[in-house]
Amino acid sequence: MKKNIIILLISIILTTIGCTPPETIEIDTQPVSENFIGHGVEWSAYPHGDSPDAEWGYLMTDEKLEMVYKRLDYMKPRIVRVMDVAGWRYFKGVNAKGEPILDFDCPEVQMVCKILDYCQRNGIVVLLGDYGVPGFWGYPGNIDRVDDPRFIEMTTQYVSFLVKEKGFSCIKYYIITNEPNGDWACTRGEWDQWKKGVEMMAEAFANEKLDITMAAPDVVELSNNHKSEYTGWQWVEQSVKQLDHLTGVYNVHCYADYQFIRSGAFMEHYAAVGETIRPTGKPMIFGEIGGWYHTLELGGEYKKRMQSTEFASEDSQLFVYDYLYGVDMADMLIQTMKAGWHGASAWMLDDAMHTIGDLGDKDQLKVWGFWNSLGTELIGDPKHEEIRPWFFTWSLMSRYFTPGMKIYNPTQEESFHRLRVVAGSSGTGSTIAIVNADEVDHTFDLKMNINGKSDLDIYDYVESGYQTDENSFPVPVDKVTTEKVKKGFTVTIPARSFKLLTNIPIN
Repeated sequence: MKKNIIILLISIILTTIGCTPPETIEIDTQPVSENFIGHGVEWSAYPHGDSPDAEWGYLMTDEKLEMVYKRLDYMKPRIVRVMDVAGWRYFKGVNAKGEPILDFDCPEVQMVCKILDYCQRNGIVVLLGDYGVPGFWGYPGNIDRVDDPRFIEMTTQYVSFLVKEKGFSCIKYYIITNEPNGDWACTRGEWDQWKKGVEMMAEAFANEKLDITMAAPDVVELSNNHKSEYTGWQWVEQSVKQLDHLTGVYNVHCYADYQFIRSGAFMEHYAAVGETIRPTGKPMIFGEIGGWYHTLELGGEYKKRMQSTEFASEDSQLFVYDYLYGVDMADMLIQTMKAGWHGASAWMLDDAMHTIGDLGDKDQLKVWGFWNSLGTELIGDPKHEEIRPWFFTWSLMSRYFTPGMKIYNPTQEESFHRLRVVAGSSGTGSTIAIVNADEVDHTFDLKMNINGKSDLDIYDYVESGYQTDENSFPVPVDKVTTEKVKKGFTVTIPARSFKLLTNIPIN
């Protein structure tokens, strides 16, 4: 009898342990940020294939662009960074007096207009900018500095043409030059030159009555140029101190190693950088963002791939073909939001956009994109034109975290190692994104006061398989009612995977 009682007690104890409810992760009611801008892409105007006179000829035809448009119609980028070089477009040298010769009615400018026209039709915020002054790219005229009045004047004429004559009011911000803190930049990290150029450009835009403000500082914040007066972070600080009256959006770049991302150190660092900007009340975004695999076992694999991929330049990310990049980029993106940032632009949309040094070498492509629109023409393999895995996670984050949202963190998630949750709400609905960067599965009850009455679609990105349609666009795997999430909905998310829940209506 005693033996039976002991067995019964043990059974009850084990049953009780087995039925212990999972911990609850509840989304806070106080936002970490408001007036969210949204995520998007870097979209250059195909300088090597934009016209009959381009290095590759006119390969980026309207048919090719239609494929890109269709894919972006699904992604719905909220921001697009369009960087260029004057000599690739409208700058045709200088006359005998050293004055710039400009031509806005040429095929190269028409290609830019096609991109801007898509952005205008779809209400996308555009950050327009220049990769560097003409002299830096070897064009004649000795226009070598961003504070050269000729550079200011010709740029203002071009932007005025795009806004006033072509009607591209989608251009909201201007970037005077790419990554000015770097020793690779046309400014070589010279703060005073860059600052003066920004001031001159802002004044010229104001005189032309262009409703465009500066995006600053556009630096690689983690990079410190020993020849520069300031570190990367200090460029951000000094922009706030010296140029806030001219700045409409604060903009930095980051390329982070996967260990920095997976550990959560990325979020901690950029939460601190964000505190530098937050008192201004201005939005803060990542103008370029991407991940690296340079260390440990994955670093070794990366080196092997570089050696065996004949068409890729050293400035490539060859894990774009792999499932893991989709998780790491989603992780990075979620961490930007949890740290209070307002959006991020992926580097980059399409492998057909850039080569190393932008010299047009077909065996020196910058492989970073969601696809290569010219895979057939450049590599002889149409498979490179197919959508790659990381489109799944990035497109969902861009599509369903909509402009104007309030962004929320959970009240607690610390008990789950490398689990990150972020949510957004608007008047029409809510979205919750979850990434498990851990090596084990996590189970918890998820609770949020969901906006909107519609059920939430559930999307899963897991290594064993993720559902897409005939266009390779994400497909939801399940639904859950708003009432169930409000009360607490049990979620199991596998190791190294991503999940998104949303009832945001998309037109």
